[in-house]
Amino acid sequence: MITLCAQLLDTALIGYSFKLHRFSSELNKISHLSFAKLVCIPVALLIVGNDVLAENIASSVQSVSSAPRVPSEIVLHPKIEQTAVAKPFTLKGAVDYAEKYYPNMLKGQSEVRAAKRNVTVQKLNEYLPDSLFQWQQIMSSHNKLTQVFFGSPVFPAISGPATNSTSMEPVFFTSGGFSIDWAPLDFGLHKARINFAKALAEQTVKQFASTSLDIGLTAANAYLDAVIALEQVKAAQQNVASFEQFYQVVHAQVDASLKPGADESLALAQLANARNNLIRAELSRDLSFANLANSIGLGGTMIDINPTGIAEQDEPANIQKSQPVFEQVPILQASNAALRAALAQKKVLDKEYYPVLHFLGGVNLRGSGLSPTVAGANQSANASGTMPTIPNYQVALIVNWNFLDIIRIHQEKKVQLERIYQRQQDYNLVMQTLRTEDIQSRDRVQAALHLAENMPIQVQAAVIATKQAEARYKTGLGSIAQVAQANETLAQSRVQEAIAKVGVWRALLSVASVHGDLRPFLDEVNRVQRGK
Repeated sequence: MITLCAQLLDTALIGYSFKLHRFSSELNKISHLSFAKLVCIPVALLIVGNDVLAENIASSVQSVSSAPRVPSEIVLHPKIEQTAVAKPFTLKGAVDYAEKYYPNMLKGQSEVRAAKRNVTVQKLNEYLPDSLFQWQQIMSSHNKLTQVFFGSPVFPAISGPATNSTSMEPVFFTSGGFSIDWAPLDFGLHKARINFAKALAEQTVKQFASTSLDIGLTAANAYLDAVIALEQVKAAQQNVASFEQFYQVVHAQVDASLKPGADESLALAQLANARNNLIRAELSRDLSFANLANSIGLGGTMIDINPTGIAEQDEPANIQKSQPVFEQVPILQASNAALRAALAQKKVLDKEYYPVLHFLGGVNLRGSGLSPTVAGANQSANASGTMPTIPNYQVALIVNWNFLDIIRIHQEKKVQLERIYQRQQDYNLVMQTLRTEDIQSRDRVQAALHLAENMPIQVQAAVIATKQAEARYKTGLGSIAQVAQANETLAQSRVQEAIAKVGVWRALLSVASVHGDLRPFLDEVNRVQRGK
């Protein structure tokens, strides 16, 4: 064991580059060594005190161990596994999940907490006295001359009378003490700064509310897109089934020499085209699901949805009929909060010109190797001045007034007034946009309702037309192209019917966006999906 420790210490003094994880892997390979031998390894590292030597220690351990050398694996990034959420999401469930776990929501919550705590920090900065404790131990010469000199860190201050002669012999000096600087009176500047911090915190809160609404809207729209994609897949599957059935009919008639062989080829081509449309619809569905997962904070995760009731039932628009109170819409509240923050910042400029009153106080002890009364005479021999012995205290009132600041403040007020004007116009623009979107969203609801009412008629007519085209073809009065066109029309009508019904919900979602509140919309969707 002693030999092993000596070998480890010798080889530890040889410097080579290494990777620390590699040394760890080498230690794992010598698990069969005794515990006493392994103790030597950290001892060697502690003695050397440099991580550069770790690889050499590992190589020495390997020479003692009989275990074969296996290259260690370097993992740069954790492997991202695709996971699946077992329970399908309803629309309300997807929005609720996004509002709890979407990264921007968590970030916004942190920003709100930080902004509120910043108000406390600002209060402490404004009213907490400045305090300082200092201790100095100095050894230097003490030669003075009469002069005028601006303060500089290169030339330390020398107090007391001059010595009788110039000498470079060192003298000890020491001092210690504390001081407190408190400026509670500043004619309203403290309060103005605190109010500005509160305005910024309120702006952050309102901005977070607007962000929360945007996240909910994005998740809801992504969910409706996924529902439409599912309906497109269903329509494509029905289209494939129709063409498969029709192909069997054509194939039977061709085999019976009732139809030419070209009809079978055309029917097969139409069936292949229907299958290609199904592949495209399935791709659109998968992309929509991936986008939905990303919009609720589950990017890269396989999720499923429960679209029950959304594409089957169109909502009669009996929610959110009342006129919105725009002042309660988060985006307008955020704009108003930005305006109030700009006004609060101007208040700070209004108070900056007043003088600031500082109340100072402190206690200190000083010691010097030179006599405080007789120039050039030591207080005592040897270590005189190494400890502070002479006490003092100080109390003062200092008034600071940068009277030329009025020039700067005057110009900054002009700039701030322009910023206030800009915030006012931002507020007006948001208000105008909300009013316009309110009218547009209500028009969308009416148009979506009419489309949803008319689409069943279109689908029923397409079904009849398809049956008639197939019947005409069987009797020899129609062509296979007419049957294909009828089936395509039927497939498109089915998709458009689902889109029209989902479009009613999307239009209602736009109304909820203008109102700034998704709860009535989500509650109604949840009622429909639960079958209540």
